[in-house]
Amino acid sequence: MSTSTINPLAKHFRQPSIYLQLPSNGRFYPDGSLELSATGEFPVYPMTVKDEISFKTPDALMNGQGMADVIVSCCPNIKDPWSIPVIDLDPLLIAIRMASYGPGMDITSDCPKCLSTNENTVDLRGVLDSAPPFNEGKQTIEINTLMFEFKPQTYKDLNSSQQVLFEQQKIMNVVTDSTLTDEDKQQRFNASFAKLTELNINTLVICINSITTEDNVRVTDSTFIKEFLSNTDRKTYDSIRNGIEDFVSSNAMAPIDITCSECTHVYKTKLEFNQSNFFE
Repeated sequence: MSTSTINPLAKHFRQPSIYLQLPSNGRFYPDGSLELSATGEFPVYPMTVKDEISFKTPDALMNGQGMADVIVSCCPNIKDPWSIPVIDLDPLLIAIRMASYGPGMDITSDCPKCLSTNENTVDLRGVLDSAPPFNEGKQTIEINTLMFEFKPQTYKDLNSSQQVLFEQQKIMNVVTDSTLTDEDKQQRFNASFAKLTELNINTLVICINSITTEDNVRVTDSTFIKEFLSNTDRKTYDSIRNGIEDFVSSNAMAPIDITCSECTHVYKTKLEFNQSNFFE
């Protein structure tokens, strides 16, 4: 038995398979959450068996911890996965999957024209190469003499905002529940709708980095920004929301083209990276 403190098998440990240039170029990361590299590229390691188990654990998937643990394991330069801006999240997951299983990924999609189900293998190298760099042109917008500066959600924000979808589903379940009286439906609907409204406002707040007034006063306090959103008119609110949606879409991964095997119709589909399709 060896008494060496250095494992003689260390040279056989997994090695980086990919070096990734983050679309954000390291922007938006809090101090200490990202170890910058001299080249601007970050090593990505293949997943271990432990990573795969973590990724498939129901509780860890529900609260997002499973994905956070896998990112730390496979991308050691990222010290705080919860602070990752979402513009980097899909490229990171693509790189981890490529490092672990290779460039091919099987996907299933439905043709919107003939409704046929298509099964295709996507080359993730091309998808990763098409990841857009950060679009500064969409980061600011002027509305009613106010200048808004946007920022991407973090992974933590994105994980929390899934509550919005959950609340939307609750509203639909209440409306269609035949076992409830109309009065009960109305009460539950009102409660869920109030929570949904609050969550929608919070989603906008976390995407606003600052609001600068016509007097050149720059407001960054999230409490003040939320108070403003809660007290502005509908037209202004919609303009802010549309600006944020435009900013988000301009920095998102582009959908891929699929040619239907039945009717040859060409349509676009968005790649989704989650526990249901991440593995071989």
